[in-house]
Amino acid sequence: MNENRLAPQRFSIAHERAMEALERLDHENRMEGADVKMASYRITTDQPSLRKWIEESDQLVLELRGAKRLRPRRRKGILRHTLGPMRGLPHFDPPMHPTKFGPEPRSKPLWDELEWIVIPGRVENGVWRPAKDELTFDEARALAMMKAGTFYRHTSKKGRVPGKIHRRLDEEGTSHTSGLRFDTVEFMTWRKVVRN
Repeated sequence: MNENRLAPQRFSIAHERAMEALERLDHENRMEGADVKMASYRITTDQPSLRKWIEESDQLVLELRGAKRLRPRRRKGILRHTLGPMRGLPHFDPPMHPTKFGPEPRSKPLWDELEWIVIPGRVENGVWRPAKDELTFDEARALAMMKAGTFYRHTSKKGRVPGKIHRRLDEEGTSHTSGLRFDTVEFMTWRKVVRN
């Protein structure tokens, strides 16, 4: 992998324009499983170092472990961190738009999907918390910074995750499926996070 990319360098205007175009491509294609390889290859036609970085990024999409059912959500053709603790995550931060409801949004990692999720939030009494009253399973595992399997084990088998809410997906009760959510206030008091 190209570690020279981390050193301060002077880039050409063409390189900077290619990076801007790759960032736009990333932001405009945040759908699960998006494949923008052809577009990113067109952008990097005259930028061999960026083309190599995209190829390394796509190799990580294939190689890095993750829940089998969640791996198809990984996007291809975008720049990713290839070194360090954020290895595999997208290089560009996702677009975050503060709102009245969530003036302090934060991005958190979904490790199985190699993706960032944006969680609307706000600061209350000097502490950041999600702005919603209930968190989805994906939001909760992103805040815990755990892979889906690890978080599920802590939730169901070990019963360590506080604030669990079970709710039927249909109001008549004909479905046996329930949606797993978490009470935000109770969940955010959880201090013990174990990683496997």
